[in-house]
Amino acid sequence: MSRWQAEGVPGMRTAGLFGGEGDHPGAGAPQRSGLLDLLSVAAVLLDAEGRIVLWSPQAEELFGYTSQEALGQYAARLLVDDQHVELMIRLFSEVMRTGQGWAGAFPVRHKDGSTRLVEFRNMRLLDDRGDFYALGIATDEAALRQVERDLALSTRLVSQSPIGLAVLDTDLRYVAVNPALAQINGVRAEDHLGRPVREALPFLDVDPIEAALLHVLTSGEPLIDQHSVGRTPADPDNDHAWSASYYRLDGPGGRGLRALIVM
Repeated sequence: MSRWQAEGVPGMRTAGLFGGEGDHPGAGAPQRSGLLDLLSVAAVLLDAEGRIVLWSPQAEELFGYTSQEALGQYAARLLVDDQHVELMIRLFSEVMRTGQGWAGAFPVRHKDGSTRLVEFRNMRLLDDRGDFYALGIATDEAALRQVERDLALSTRLVSQSPIGLAVLDTDLRYVAVNPALAQINGVRAEDHLGRPVREALPFLDVDPIEAALLHVLTSGEPLIDQHSVGRTPADPDNDHAWSASYYRLDGPGGRGLRALIVM
């Protein structure tokens, strides 16, 4: 079996295509989670002549062809309409000649005869025998754009919200804090990240806060309007009172992955 070494892929977008969770890694049964599964990212490997030599199950979902139908075929003939074949071969040749990766969207022909835009990240691979291959990582362009729009919208809403919001992991370390909560706590948002509540907010009586968060993570039951009193670094001479609500953010299968604080 050959071993492959990946060469560089730039982050730019152009037009065209080359062609011719358990808690510990490996723990438990495979589970679909996160953006890679949501986007059903496919992998296709071409040899130096542009023939398909590896075809992932996600490639079958994306392009419609089974591995039996795809393997050994020239990618340009199988996946591209005639008017795009010349461009595809040119880009493939450039990737193989220069070793420079390519990223962008390109119209691909599905097995059902329809043409759809597919987003690619392509790179040249070198195996232990000195042979070159081209690896294409692909996903549906429309699905990717929708995820990007949703992410941009949610990020903007969170960052501009007047309500304090924070997300913590199962060890009660901050993984996200919006500007409103940073102002409430009197601690910069970046000074929260990666730190447990007890370390980030030493001026509070943290024991009941930690107990409430652990209860939420364990039970999934939200706790609403929880009160705490303390002082902040921005105003160390005066007591402040806060009201917070705690929620669990679930992953696939109802696993509690994060705790959300709303203040």
